[in-house]
Amino acid sequence: MDFNNLPKLDLGSLSTVNPLEDAIRQQQRDWEKTTKILDEAFEERRRREDETSQATIETAENTAEMKADLKEVIHNQNGYIKLLEHQNQILKNLFASSEDGVVVQKEIMKILQEQGINEESFKDKGLDVVIQSAFLCIQMLLKSKGIDF
Repeated sequence: MDFNNLPKLDLGSLSTVNPLEDAIRQQQRDWEKTTKILDEAFEERRRREDETSQATIETAENTAEMKADLKEVIHNQNGYIKLLEHQNQILKNLFASSEDGVVVQKEIMKILQEQGINEESFKDKGLDVVIQSAFLCIQMLLKSKGIDF
């Protein structure tokens, strides 16, 4: 048997009265140190796993919330797009033909009359021409913005 490869005992720390008890106590202290180190390592690993798990849960909750918010935004945008399409269709119907233009001009004159401006004002001040010009300007403006009739 090769005694050179055996673990070395620190015999200096052993009492001469009962070296076996001293060796056992030293092993218990070493075991307690090792156990404490392992417990700390295990606790650190468990803490990191808990943090990772919590982060995963929070990420999932945030993702679900963002998804719900995004659905609401898309729904609102779709509603707004439908409103714009409806308004665009109304404008196209108003300016689609010269007959409709005349109808719009008459409606403008009717509104002005309801507000107290009579036909004499139209003749005297040339409001008929102004309304026609305004109507044509609006039509040209809409065409410049891409609403073509």
